[in-house]
Amino acid sequence: MKYLLKNLGVLMILAAVVILGIYAKNSYSDNVYLIVSMLLLIGGIFAHIIFNKKVEG
Repeated sequence: MKYLLKNLGVLMILAAVVILGIYAKNSYSDNVYLIVSMLLLIGGIFAHIIFNKKVEG
């Protein structure tokens, strides 16, 4: 469980990159994918910082 929490931020960032790749490849006209990707990136960065300070080992 600690391993998952330590890497949750990185997994969120990777999910955002995958969503951005899908958006770029298919060239959608709406911005929902961009908004979700932005939220995942920001949340992933903060989760990475917070969980790596709080979780030991």
